[in-house]
Amino acid sequence: MKFFALFVGLLFMNANTADIVEVRNSYRYAKDSKENTEKFYELTQSINHEESTVLSAYYGCALTLKASFSKKTMDKISFFKQGKKLIEEAIQSDPDNIELRMIRLSVQTSAPRITRYYRDIEEDKSFLTKNIDKVPSSKLKKFIKGFMSTSQAFKE
Repeated sequence: MKFFALFVGLLFMNANTADIVEVRNSYRYAKDSKENTEKFYELTQSINHEESTVLSAYYGCALTLKASFSKKTMDKISFFKQGKKLIEEAIQSDPDNIELRMIRLSVQTSAPRITRYYRDIEEDKSFLTKNIDKVPSSKLKKFIKGFMSTSQAFKE
């Protein structure tokens, strides 16, 4: 019985790990096109994003990207507000999570100024710079460094 419980636990842990890897890979190209945004949105919507603050924030990011490709103004506003709320709730529950800060920074640097969602850019930029070397996962560190090397926030 103990073996079965361990097996099921490992199965779910590996499923979550696979989910986050797939989400990160999709995130890299999500803003490149409407089709990529839609794939990213569908992926983040299909996984259990309520179990993880990071997955929830990626889903929020997907909603904000979906807003940018929506034709109706009310859809744009609704998607953006929902996405922003998910990102902010995730950061509020885990403010020291560097990946959450990266997600918020990526959204804020690309959000239209009219949304007024840009107030944490300098704080998140500083947080990433100060904490990148403390990331224990080499894959996550490489992923975040890749973001930092292409983000407009770090080119100024």
